[in-house]
Amino acid sequence: MHPLSIYALFVHNLAEPLLPFTANTAGPALLAEPCAPCSTAAPSVTVRRAQLVDVLQLCALVNSYAAEKLLLPRSTEHIALALDNYTVTVDAGGRVLACAALTEYSPSIAEISSVAVLRELQGRGYGAQVVLAAEQVARQRGFTHVFAMSLAEQFFLSLDYRPTPLHEYPEKVARYSDLEASGIEILPKSCFRKALA
Repeated sequence: MHPLSIYALFVHNLAEPLLPFTANTAGPALLAEPCAPCSTAAPSVTVRRAQLVDVLQLCALVNSYAAEKLLLPRSTEHIALALDNYTVTVDAGGRVLACAALTEYSPSIAEISSVAVLRELQGRGYGAQVVLAAEQVARQRGFTHVFAMSLAEQFFLSLDYRPTPLHEYPEKVARYSDLEASGIEILPKSCFRKALA
């Protein structure tokens, strides 16, 4: 790992306290209240902000979907430098079961991105946990709404996201254009928006 990445990880892990919580508890948590999708998850899992120890697992999880063009690829350096933006669900042994990231484009625009769940664990509420946790990070940072790009339409609709035209987010359109110009294939996806109370 690049020395700058190691430095960034060290700084990120000290700069902002982690707010861990276990499934089905509200407590001092990233989620303000328990949610129905979370209740299906095993009680031994924890949803928390990503840590240094998670970087390689995060990279492997996200890139397993990027290989199918379902997510954008991420390097370990990219994840390390953006570690404060990732939320994860981990089991008691520290295995990353799911992840989501908050990608900030401007002081008013943020995207829920890199949503991934281990394939063998899909349908257990882990994806909802990390998305709701990422939304809470967005609230803490002052965002009034978030958007997401996904082929998993029913998943985002079940979390109160509503379809919206992509052109409402010119920053995302410009990013897609830059990525396509660099040779990265972008699959057409639906755009969803959610107001954060």
